[in-house]
Amino acid sequence: MFKYLSRIIAAALLAGAVSAAPANAADLKEIIAAGKVRIGVPADVPPFGSVDANNQPVGLDVDMANNIAKALGVEVELQQITGANRVPYLATDRLDIVIAAMGATPERALQIAFTSPYAALSIGVFGPDSIAVTSAAELTDQTVAVARGTTQDLMLSELAPNANIQRFDDDATAAAAFLSGQTQLLATADVVAKDLMDKNAGAELNPKFIMQFSPCYIGIQQGSPELLRWLDTFVHVGLRDGSLSELSEKWIGTPLPANFPSI
Repeated sequence: MFKYLSRIIAAALLAGAVSAAPANAADLKEIIAAGKVRIGVPADVPPFGSVDANNQPVGLDVDMANNIAKALGVEVELQQITGANRVPYLATDRLDIVIAAMGATPERALQIAFTSPYAALSIGVFGPDSIAVTSAAELTDQTVAVARGTTQDLMLSELAPNANIQRFDDDATAAAAFLSGQTQLLATADVVAKDLMDKNAGAELNPKFIMQFSPCYIGIQQGSPELLRWLDTFVHVGLRDGSLSELSEKWIGTPLPANFPSI
């Protein structure tokens, strides 16, 4: 508990240091009046954000940024950011919005505000449609490759202690075992499954069941209540009409769950 409180206090002190030069947060009306929104997206976190052969930003978070600007009726100024500078860039008013596969934590929430989640990474079991498995309880004699000691190994071992799990030294070796036909299924992250399918013609790594979701949140400057409310509404509508789930399938390979959480 004391260590946890120490981290909270340290984060608060960092927040004060970062905001030593006060930032004037641009709220919804100011952004619309300016006709431009500044959005930070990742440059090195595919499939959320990367650059294509023409050195143009692409990815799920890039699509989200463009869709938000279109819905606001303003131009978008994209800035490529890293995990290290995404929070400071908001706190010092270099950006209005950050969409960068970011998880929400109490420490970060001392410095910036978070919307409801718009996407998620997931860990599950993947394989061909010919294997009719939809839950860990349905695993019988199917062989499942997994990297030893990983989150997916620990979760699968707990959910299906009697399953035929074949453990390998790392993710690459586990993936190679599946691709070579040594195992019938692969326990991994959805982004890894999609990347393997993209790079290996004929490979079928469709989701059998998901064991854990890790939501991603949009970050904005504190002191922008109207913008926060508008973004929450944008996310809510996207969840209701299925457009955010379609975006997830396009870039990650899996839809959002029916019971996707809100903040």
